[in-house]
Amino acid sequence: MSERSTSVPRQWTREVACSDTFIALSLSFLDLDSEAASAAMSEQLFRDVLTQALTELFGFVGGAVVFSILQLRDSSAIVRVDKRDADKIWAAAAFATSYGGHDIRLAASRSSPFLMSMAVDSREWAATRVAPSLG
Repeated sequence: MSERSTSVPRQWTREVACSDTFIALSLSFLDLDSEAASAAMSEQLFRDVLTQALTELFGFVGGAVVFSILQLRDSSAIVRVDKRDADKIWAAAAFATSYGGHDIRLAASRSSPFLMSMAVDSREWAATRVAPSLG
């Protein structure tokens, strides 16, 4: 009886987390002017550049990362990827230097497990909204 009264029922906890992560990427062609680069920018071009960067760095098998482009605005995109592959996307962006004979810069600026936090850059918002009111 004493064993029964002192034992605590086992509790089951479950971690609730998003299996995806969201990464903000920007693509710039270094040898083209900004108007020509932004005019040629498309979702397919962005996808091809990122796929080539992944394949060059990790090979065909390691670079087979499933991602989706949620938003493409000018030369910046928000990419959704499984959180286990987020490091591969970040590394491929860091090492990408050329595409189709053009010098490029593919940069990952931030990542988050929550899409809502990608909507606004808090530093940019503070610089435009808060800083002017402080004097």
